[in-house]
Amino acid sequence: MDLLGGDIDTALEVLRDLGLEPVLLQRRKPWQLSAGQLKAYTTAAALASKTSNVLLDEPFEQLDPARKLRMLRRLRSYQGTLVLSTHETWVLNQLRDWSVYIMFSGRLYGPVEASRLAKARIVAGRRADALLVVETGEGSVSFVESGEGRPVSEILTLDRVYELFAGSAAS
Repeated sequence: MDLLGGDIDTALEVLRDLGLEPVLLQRRKPWQLSAGQLKAYTTAAALASKTSNVLLDEPFEQLDPARKLRMLRRLRSYQGTLVLSTHETWVLNQLRDWSVYIMFSGRLYGPVEASRLAKARIVAGRRADALLVVETGEGSVSFVESGEGRPVSEILTLDRVYELFAGSAAS
């Protein structure tokens, strides 16, 4: 059977792994599912597709911690190219061998290894030793591997980097 150009058996396996039984989906319409169930369902369909490239927008959003870990296992085992958008920095430690790009104000910066970015610190200004230098409307911000600055791991979501930019501009 075909599912979005993919395999229904794979989709059902992913759904079960993410804690959703097919009978639940037979009894409910999509709008009757919780946000986490719907996210798991749409991600399962994407991962079961036979395409070599999959875009997942915020796949961890609305998932409970156990489902997030199962989702990570599925993402690691995917055989194609995954483009994963997320604001959650904890993912960097879980996908340490992945290449990461950061997007700010519509510009893409990278690549950098997730393991290196997970340990980085954020400092105002352009630094020669930076892993990444991000240009903002207020100036430059560097992601560096050592020294002063706020650890990326402490900001929890990359949305908070904007708060750091604003704080850097004020000082």
